[in-house]
Amino acid sequence: MRKKILLITFLIILNAANAFALSVRVSVTNATKGGKLFNYPFELLAVEPDKYGGIRVLKTYEFRTDLSGIFQGEMDASAGKAIMGKINYRGVLYYSPLLHIKKEQDYYTLDFNVYEITDKADSVEISGRSITIAPYDDKTVIVYDSIIVENNSMFTYVGKYNEKLKTNQTLFIPLPAGYSLMKVQGIDQQEIHPLSGGMVSQSEILPGESSIFLKYFVKSDIGVFDLSLYGEDNSPPVKSISLFFQNKEKWKAESSDLQHRGEREFKGSAPGIFNVWEGRELRRINFIVSAPSHQAFFNLWQASVLIALVMSVSGLFIMKGRIYRWNMRREKTRLERILTRLKVEADAEDLRGYYKSFLKVLEDRSREIEDRPGS
Repeated sequence: MRKKILLITFLIILNAANAFALSVRVSVTNATKGGKLFNYPFELLAVEPDKYGGIRVLKTYEFRTDLSGIFQGEMDASAGKAIMGKINYRGVLYYSPLLHIKKEQDYYTLDFNVYEITDKADSVEISGRSITIAPYDDKTVIVYDSIIVENNSMFTYVGKYNEKLKTNQTLFIPLPAGYSLMKVQGIDQQEIHPLSGGMVSQSEILPGESSIFLKYFVKSDIGVFDLSLYGEDNSPPVKSISLFFQNKEKWKAESSDLQHRGEREFKGSAPGIFNVWEGRELRRINFIVSAPSHQAFFNLWQASVLIALVMSVSGLFIMKGRIYRWNMRREKTRLERILTRLKVEADAEDLRGYYKSFLKVLEDRSREIEDRPGS
């Protein structure tokens, strides 16, 4: 009886394990050369996606392709709600598309590509950029920045060493001065280096199109926000850019590089009516935003400057008269001392006739000073 119970228990456990065993076929292709990767190691991951677009790896299984570049086998997927493949080729990590596990399906196929690497950036460009600016208060604006990067080659771009930053660089993303990063998606946050005028990414750029999403804020104590972007001189221009500024009462925005396209209504993370600016083939973008508090501050500042200017001019006129009278008194005193000395010398040596012309000039100048108004 005991043997029967043990046998039944074993069969139940075996059936339960088999219930979560998935048959998987994996194919890995070198898309640059056009051939399969045979006898090459890779991993299958049991994962759990979250509602924010991220995934949590629950279990990792290591396998290897056969001599035809294919793997066929089983994996225990009881730990996760989805599976995906992961492979390291030439130092670059590649992931297969995410496959969600369905109850009625027990066979899954994963096909993903790897590429050779290059340090030539000729085929890499920012093809599109969409920036949404939402005022938070009179001293803060929040920016939602979506960037589309294209690699139009069949090689993974791994970047070059930046001597100035002492790090590898694959992409420079210009950002407003004084930005504070809140959120990053599309690139590994551990592989970015914030700078005053942007950020440098170390993440490899795979062939095809990829997206980067940034959320950051910019603060200003006086209510003027310089949201201008300055790309590197040797970087390619942004092919297309759209900038959306949320309408707020008495807020103002202006750009000397982008064309204003009117207003549009949007819904989502920052709903409302937005003014729209657009531009093409731009490396630098000038964009200034001012809050209502700045305009009031500017008016007060203007009044203060005007009052200070009037006071300064009035003070100069008052001081000018005082300085003039002081200089005249000083010159008169000096002339009187010289006249006294000359007369003493002339009388002592009987040279009054010799000094007569000098004495006359000095006496005339003294009388002239005496007769001037205010002296």
